[in-house]
Amino acid sequence: MRSRRLIVAMPKGGSGKTATATALAWGFRRAGWKVLLVDLDPQGNATAALGVAPRAAYGSLEFLLRPEQPFAPASVADGLDVVPASPWMAGQDLEVQKANQLTGPVTVRDAIERVEGAYDLVLCDCAPSLGPVTYNALAAGPILAPVEMTRLAVSVVPELDRVVATLRRGVAPNATVLGFLPTRAVARQAESREALRALLAIEGDRVMRARVPFATAIARSLAEARSPFGSRYRRSKGPAAYLDVVEEVSALLEERHG
Repeated sequence: MRSRRLIVAMPKGGSGKTATATALAWGFRRAGWKVLLVDLDPQGNATAALGVAPRAAYGSLEFLLRPEQPFAPASVADGLDVVPASPWMAGQDLEVQKANQLTGPVTVRDAIERVEGAYDLVLCDCAPSLGPVTYNALAAGPILAPVEMTRLAVSVVPELDRVVATLRRGVAPNATVLGFLPTRAVARQAESREALRALLAIEGDRVMRARVPFATAIARSLAEARSPFGSRYRRSKGPAAYLDVVEEVSALLEERHG
């Protein structure tokens, strides 16, 4: 199988990006894929959720901007590695912005291409912003966009569409959103139902069939740096929903790559 890549991004905090990125990392690893997760968020939440401490020796800054350094991800489990968030993320944004002036937004794409032959899937967890690193990541696509089921969160979706359209007109003609994933859904809440209707009205069949409910087990697995698919969380609907997401994303990636 040829290597796949997936950028988990949405320019709004609280959308479930880190929960989605780490659940997919564990889920695809569970399915027998060799997975690399690259933590591009200055907060380093995915790094912490995988039980890894940020490292000055090799992190996302070195991964993106120091290709002469040996590739040295942290091993989380057999079949799952992570490039931790760099302690120097502010400098990373500035350096990527400077590189963009010469090459355009290709830094993340080039970094992934250097290592993706060693993995079945490379996942990037992005910051809840449209800074230089996130912009580069969107150009590396395809993008999975988690959307919290509130109308405020849905109102941000057109902004992501505009950025992707700009990239497609420039150096990233293949930039695309693979799917919009409804997250933190509460079926009995009118706000949640109205948000889903609004998202479907905007994005139509690009809205994924899977629905990730609000589930404390997901938050607990992140805080405890454990796979959400362990027996500890088996009674929760959240991990089960993410298994549906893994299956749907796998099918979408297969359709995209052939």
